[in-house]
Amino acid sequence: MSVVVTWRVTDVLPAEKKGLRVYLLAEERQFFVEHEQNQQLTKVLVRKKIEKPVYFAGADLNDGDYFFPLASLIHLNIWESVKVAADRALSLAREMKFSSVIMVMDAPDSLGFHKKALEGILLGGYQYSTFKKADKNQAQWPDVCFVVDNLDAADIAADLKRTETVCMSVNRVRDLVDQPAAILGPEELTSACLEVAQKSGLSIDVWDESRLKSEGYTALLAVGQGSIRPPRMVQMQYVPEAESRSHVVLVGKGITFDSGGLSLKPSTSMEEMKRDMAGAAAVIGALEIIAALKPPVKVTGIVALAENMPDARAQRPGDIITMKNGTSVEVKNTDAEGRLVLVDALLRAVELKPDYLVDIATLTGACLVALGTKLAGVLGDQEVVDRLCKAGEETGEILWQLPLEPAYKEDLKSDAADLANVGSDRYGGTIRGALFLQEFVPEGVPWAHIDIAGPSFVSKKWKYFTPGATGFGARVLAGLVKNL
Repeated sequence: MSVVVTWRVTDVLPAEKKGLRVYLLAEERQFFVEHEQNQQLTKVLVRKKIEKPVYFAGADLNDGDYFFPLASLIHLNIWESVKVAADRALSLAREMKFSSVIMVMDAPDSLGFHKKALEGILLGGYQYSTFKKADKNQAQWPDVCFVVDNLDAADIAADLKRTETVCMSVNRVRDLVDQPAAILGPEELTSACLEVAQKSGLSIDVWDESRLKSEGYTALLAVGQGSIRPPRMVQMQYVPEAESRSHVVLVGKGITFDSGGLSLKPSTSMEEMKRDMAGAAAVIGALEIIAALKPPVKVTGIVALAENMPDARAQRPGDIITMKNGTSVEVKNTDAEGRLVLVDALLRAVELKPDYLVDIATLTGACLVALGTKLAGVLGDQEVVDRLCKAGEETGEILWQLPLEPAYKEDLKSDAADLANVGSDRYGGTIRGALFLQEFVPEGVPWAHIDIAGPSFVSKKWKYFTPGATGFGARVLAGLVKNL
């Protein structure tokens, strides 16, 4: 559930006595303070009897009510530091029942900090509370006032409106990923796509199980045959009013629950498998953002939706799937199902002759082991990888490039089929997964694969994210398109 915050932009400092004044940029600003300066700051805090410091970024300490030393956020870049600090400021203001938070951002180079602060507030205020009783004692969220002095208030307000649009879409992605799998299956996620398409003016096309079968999309059918909830493939498309600069196709993995199939996961590994559709949700969110911001780029999103369950009808280890393009794949492990459903979506994607093709998925536990919960892995053609990494730096969704080492292709050979869906051991799993997908992308199609197994979901507070889904991927995909 998104936080509802009323914000406004003004060129003068309002006179509210109840407001928490947060100084972000002053004439003599410092983002990272030395130990001696921290000692000076502490003296000011003691003199003013401030026990809970919130923010420190400027010169005139006596003008501010609360301060937060950005030096404590040295592991984050400045954009992310602003988001974190703004989130903390608003949370404390709410806790102390302030009616407003006044953010003074009036220095000439504070442009851009306004939207980062609002982003931290709106993403930080999210909490999935659908099944929780309402807390009658919980204070209302304070209003936020951005003081910009002689900067262009109208431009800043327009920037903030766009930021709000992006954040609301990201929070809707989080709603989807946080939904219990009993409520959100392939058909329900298809309904969510239809809702977004109708609201955003996107064209949409749906493949049900009958159409999947008639058109040869065999992998989705194989993965979904163990569930009573049939698979779906959904294509959404944004077409700009003006002539398009290029065509980007985004592909997302949407396993609404992953038990592992007959290669059953341990129970502790199954607890969070409702989130195995986070890649598809990111694509849906990206299309919603793109449709709202209207870049001059044609964008198609394709999501492959299925539930991977054990059943008498489920696919078995050792089964062979012949894909739409004629390539046969031996299923050595039914818990490596994500790459199989992505093949169907990728084969559809390449029919559209994209200028750029990106797939995104919670694909491998190996990526979580390699990079942890704060980074996503990215592999593919260097141009696409570089563009994604740049968008990641801008949005705070950080990607780390891993090598597409051709030698690992040897591990994907099968005695019974053209390919196997897993290697012979558990090493290099993320690279092998990407190499498997690459087999279905023709040479000459600029392509990259993003593995979001780590940062799509957090078990404890991280930056401005509460425990649960983060919506990772929606902003970076929209950022890729924006920068083209």
